[in-house]
Amino acid sequence: MKNNLLISVLLLVLSGCATTYDPAVDYNPEYNFDALQTYAIVDAFSVDDSQSKPLNRNLSDLDNDRVLKSLNTTLASKGMTPAPAEQADMLVKYLLVTQDKTKIRTYNSGIYNCWRCRGLHYPMHAPVTQVDVKQYVEGTLIIDIVDPAINKSVWRSVVSKAVKGKVPVEERQAKVQELIDAMMASFKAPLVVEE
Repeated sequence: MKNNLLISVLLLVLSGCATTYDPAVDYNPEYNFDALQTYAIVDAFSVDDSQSKPLNRNLSDLDNDRVLKSLNTTLASKGMTPAPAEQADMLVKYLLVTQDKTKIRTYNSGIYNCWRCRGLHYPMHAPVTQVDVKQYVEGTLIIDIVDPAINKSVWRSVVSKAVKGKVPVEERQAKVQELIDAMMASFKAPLVVEE
């Protein structure tokens, strides 16, 4: 139950502030993205035939619906039209992954002067090294654009962030929309030619 709650909160935390996102985008530069006019979103709760398990087992229905709504809004703003999966020019898939992480930081906190000490210990003590260990969960949201004709990904956007904080229920859809917009900003964007 704790893990399910953490996963549900993860998507919202990832969407906390779009200005801090730096999505890693990869794509096939030879692919004709201009030809893509229709799309079908592969629901993250659909069954993976090889394992008979949902793709995002720990994601809540509420968060899944928020992502689907945001993807539809973003793709519509790019001039795309939804279509049945069998007729769509592209399939949109997304996956949310979490990983437990440990951050270890060591630092020298300096040499302490001993203002009370005299004699053998004056004026300084030895340097003190401190170790700071922090346990946290990192969440990664992946969006893939798949060409159904070749059944291969032709475009991918990935964002990874540490999970922290809470987002009020009233703000959750807007925050998820900001995250999806940031991740898909370069999809079908006009190429900028530098002179």
